[in-house]
Amino acid sequence: MMKDEIESRLSVDNQRCQVLQLAKEHDIPVRGYVSCVIGCPYEGAVAPDAVARVAEMLWSRGCYEISLGDTIGVGTPESMAALLSVVLDCPGACPREAVAVHCHDTGGNALKNIRVALDDYKVNIVDSSIAGLGGCPYAGPNAPGNVATEAVVAQLVNLGYSLSPQIRTEDLISVRYC
Repeated sequence: MMKDEIESRLSVDNQRCQVLQLAKEHDIPVRGYVSCVIGCPYEGAVAPDAVARVAEMLWSRGCYEISLGDTIGVGTPESMAALLSVVLDCPGACPREAVAVHCHDTGGNALKNIRVALDDYKVNIVDSSIAGLGGCPYAGPNAPGNVATEAVVAQLVNLGYSLSPQIRTEDLISVRYC
């Protein structure tokens, strides 16, 4: 990395820290997001300890929750497990109940990755999108994008989880096909 690129990144990081400080001073809750936690379209595989450092920094700066995003959808159950084991065990890590997973379904593993987070690591916050709307332009052409809320709800119900508030899968499906 070139010196000016490093200085530019440090400047952006400093600005973000200032925004977090202002939000804290004005009692504005901020949810932190860490993107490309498993793979990056430019740099390839991402080290879990690098993600843990960013998550720890966001938590220490006052974010009330940290969402870990498999932004390009390359995660597998094994890579999700490796990530969560490092992030949740990192000194200064945010508590498990403040960690969310945000899985894209590009590789077809979003539901499996969510199950690993829920069952094996007791993460209980899952980001999703009605009908899987949205996505990442860097994941490739025609990539499926965000995991569909209706698929997550169906999986949770089938696994015996209780949902609050009560969500009926058929209501979500009717929204999808309107």
